Amino acid sequence: MALHARPGRLARTAEIARRTGAPAKFLEAILAELRRARLLESRRGAEGGHRLARTPSRVSAGEIWRAIDGPLSLAERGGGRRRGADGPARALGALWAEVEGAVARTVDQVTLDDLARRAHEAAGVHDFTI
Repeated sequence: MALHARPGRLARTAEIARRTGAPAKFLEAILAELRRARLLESRRGAEGGHRLARTPSRVSAGEIWRAIDGPLSLAERGGGRRRGADGPARALGALWAEVEGAVARTVDQVTLDDLARRAHEAAGVHDFTI
């Protein structure tokens, strides 16, 4: 949506599905999660569709990840926090906590604007505005 959105225009589910190649039913579930997280605004009806609730520069990849998948947990670390866990289990739990923290910091710093810019660069489209 950040790549193709036009100000004031709503994108229809079928249009998003066509552009992304995502099955419509799967996409509807994702859009519902994004609405619940208040990252999208939607309107039903003939003039309906979806748009970002905020500008792409104010939506992070981390917010989207959490809205769709929940907490940024990369591995089950319960053993390291368990009462009586041994040193290796605690050390491994601490390592996963550090990894998850690094991932969270990274995805929370990357906005939809950043991703759109990266997509344009990857496609060989460069912005030469002055």
